[in-house]
Amino acid sequence: MEREFRKILGEDLANYLELLRAKLAFAEELYGVKMNYVPLITEGEIVILDKNDGKIKWLKTKRPLTLEEFERLAGKIKENLESGYVEMLLAMNMSCVHGPGE
Repeated sequence: MEREFRKILGEDLANYLELLRAKLAFAEELYGVKMNYVPLITEGEIVILDKNDGKIKWLKTKRPLTLEEFERLAGKIKENLESGYVEMLLAMNMSCVHGPGE
């Protein structure tokens, strides 16, 4: 994640986003299901974290957010991360995946 984005988001939440990327890679390895994106904002235009390059992007265009766009949306991203909303979305998706032997 770019230094400016880390500064706006804070080190703890920036590190947490890296952990989310690792969780996606683990799920892909374990279950064989490709999950390339983590939704960070789902109201209005959807904002995602791209597992492959670690950038925060618009889902519709796959264009990374500019610094100005990120500054404008950082509060909502922080709220969704701190409240567990993003983690809940991941957990909901994982329940659709059948584990080994199922």
